[in-house]
Amino acid sequence: MSVTDVVAQLRRAHALLTEARRAAAQAEAAITDGATVFATATTGSTQPEVSQINRLAARSGQDVRAARDLFTQTQDLINGYCHEIAGHGIGSEPAPLVALTATDTVSGPTPATTLARHTDQHPDPAIRYAEQIAELRRNGTKVSPERIVFMQRLRTGRIVWLEHGGRWAGLAHILAGTKREEFESCGTAGERVPDLISAALDRGRLVGYIGEDRPVYEVEIDGDTRRVAITVSDNGYIVGAHPMSLDKVLRPHKERNER
Repeated sequence: MSVTDVVAQLRRAHALLTEARRAAAQAEAAITDGATVFATATTGSTQPEVSQINRLAARSGQDVRAARDLFTQTQDLINGYCHEIAGHGIGSEPAPLVALTATDTVSGPTPATTLARHTDQHPDPAIRYAEQIAELRRNGTKVSPERIVFMQRLRTGRIVWLEHGGRWAGLAHILAGTKREEFESCGTAGERVPDLISAALDRGRLVGYIGEDRPVYEVEIDGDTRRVAITVSDNGYIVGAHPMSLDKVLRPHKERNER
């Protein structure tokens, strides 16, 4: 088998391991949800089966996390091996759609490879953000995947997310009443508000503060400069946001008494 053929197979194995990691993250999230439901339903029970099930749930979650870590280590080894034999890593050159074996009879990607490539665009937030959700839940943070608008990891490593929310927090709160019109008057259509918030947190520049301690970010989006004030809770949940005009005078420091 030529080096080119070997690299093609390595890429295929690497893609399948990516899918395995995401599946493990989904499994961990399901285990956590199931354990929570079971614990709620059996509160106060002294039956020995209850404690045994709780132990098994905890152990299975640990095993799934360990498996995901091993998948990551294996991918690192595959990448290193690819460097050794070809002089580049798995993702250094355009990968073929699929590496065919002698028994392959189709010319398109395998289902697993295709799924691995498109999980990041999956319409189900529970799948698209499986790894981030699992990480938040390990830290004791409550997340409702079905209500997620977007979730992202910032440059600092922190995970933040916006949910559809309700009267007091989330997207519904952000766009409630006349707030949608306020965003539109500052150049951002209502349906683009989540994109503005995401861009501001991801690559925006902190330009000051308003109110108690709400930071204001400036970001280039859709060819224009926009400012938006955003409140993020300690656990990363995006509570609120509102647009700011570019000529609004801002407080340079978080604390009002700082000079």
